[in-house]
Formats: sequence, structure tokens, C-alpha cells
Amino acid sequence: MALWFQYQNFGYLLKMKMDTLSERLKQAMRYRGMSQASLAASAGLSQPSVWKITAGKSHTTKKLLDIARALEVSPDWLAHGKGEMIEDVHRNPRSADHDLSIEGTKFYDGIKIVSVWDEKGPTDTVTPVPEFIDTSNARAYKLKYDSGYADLPVGCLVVVDTAEQPGSNDYVLASIKGKISAYRYSIGGGGVLLDADPRVEPIPVSEDVSIIGLIVFMSRSLRR
Repeated sequence: MALWFQYQNFGYLLKMKMDTLSERLKQAMRYRGMSQASLAASAGLSQPSVWKITAGKSHTTKKLLDIARALEVSPDWLAHGKGEMIEDVHRNPRSADHDLSIEGTKFYDGIKIVSVWDEKGPTDTVTPVPEFIDTSNARAYKLKYDSGYADLPVGCLVVVDTAEQPGSNDYVLASIKGKISAYRYSIGGGGVLLDADPRVEPIPVSEDVSIIGLIVFMSRSLRR
């Protein structure tokens, strides 16, 4: 475990890489001054669930995006220690430093591979994902349209679980008349999609509006 502190604007900007999700979560909570109860309330999960992660009893969570958002930390860093804990939103996104096509690409131990899909189905491209991702029902998509959510900008890569049932306020990837984008989900009214703009009416899930899957991971660093 390594820690770096940089003095800036009469405060300390913390940059670090820690070995486990438990260590990273506890450090982020200390940095933000959040208790388990306050984090649970902000991220929409139970306090026992937060305790299991901080205690090292649970090494993964479907709510990772929500936890990272509540703590205002990088999802990549929280998930697997990649990059900085606090992202500079004004910094140009890092481009992938390798070809994601499977031919000629070697992947290290602990890295899983997921196929990248688009509107037409699976492509000939794959992407590495963190070890905690269950790849049995996973697909990756690159967002082509502005979702309106700061966590999910155009060009970022999202991984969805097509079998996991979303809960209220979860991020989902949905197809509306062939156009794929990210939304918040609400179980009310048999299931509706919530646009980032509160002025937009909720969109009922129907024959023309289908949920592709629950978003379980996103990476801005894989924007191409």
C-alpha cells in the first residue's frame, strides 16, 4: 500500500492505491467524513451491507457505482485501485493504451474479459473488466448518446448484467426503438426509466422500451 499527499489550496489532495475494496472504501469514507449509516443512506443500500464491505466480508457489490457517486470518488479507483481516488473532472480523459481487440492481446491474471456489444449485437472487440465482475451474463457497451448523468458521459464503457433485476434508482442500459442509452430505473408502475432531466416524463418499460441490463461497472478511462 502506498500513500501520497500533495498540498494544494491550503488542503491535502489525497492520492493513493490500496490493495482491497475494503481498504479503499474505508479510506474514502474517512476522507469524506462519512459514517456507515450516512453512506448507506446516500448510496441506497443497507448499513449491514456497508459493514460487510468495510470488514472484508464482501469483496464485491452491485451498488459500486452508487457508492462511488455518494463518496465522490473514482469508480475505477474504488473497484480495483486504478488511477486516483479523486478525479479531476476538468482533466482530459485517459485513452486506452492498448488495442482492445482479442487478437494478439495478452491479459494478466485476475482480469476478466467481456465482449463489447452495440445495437446490432456482439462485435469483434472485447474489454478487460475487474475481477469482481460476474461475466456469465455480462456485456459491455460504449455509450454513444448523452445520458445526462455525470457518472455516465458519452464515450465511457459500461458493463451490464443482463440477468440481474434492477432496483429503484439503479442505473440501467435500455434500448428505446433501437437507441441505446443509460437511465435510472424505478420499479413504480411496473417499471419505468427516469431521464436525468426531471422535466422529462418517466418512460414505461414496454414492447418498444426494453432494459438490456443493470449497469454494474463503468470506466471513463476506456473512452476511445
